[in-house]
Amino acid sequence: MSLADYHAWLFKAATGWLGWTPEAALAAPIPQIEAAFEGRMDMLQAIFGKSKKKPVADITPEAFDAVFGVAAQSNRQ
Repeated sequence: MSLADYHAWLFKAATGWLGWTPEAALAAPIPQIEAAFEGRMDMLQAIFGKSKKKPVADITPEAFDAVFGVAAQSNRQ
C-alpha cells in the first residue's frame, strides 16, 4: 500500500468508521487515528464477537434462481 493509499484509508476510517468530521480527521495525528480505530474494532468484537470466517460455497444456477427468482434468469441470457 502506498503512502497516499494509507492516508486515504486513514481518512476513510476516521470519517466513516469513527464518525469524525473531516476537519477532525485531518487535524488528528496518525497514531491517534490508528488507536481510535483499533479501539472501535475492540468494542465491536466485544459486542458482536470475533469474526468467524464461513466457508464460501459455489452457488449453482438453480440455487441462485431459488433466491432471486425468474428475473435473474432473463439477466443471464
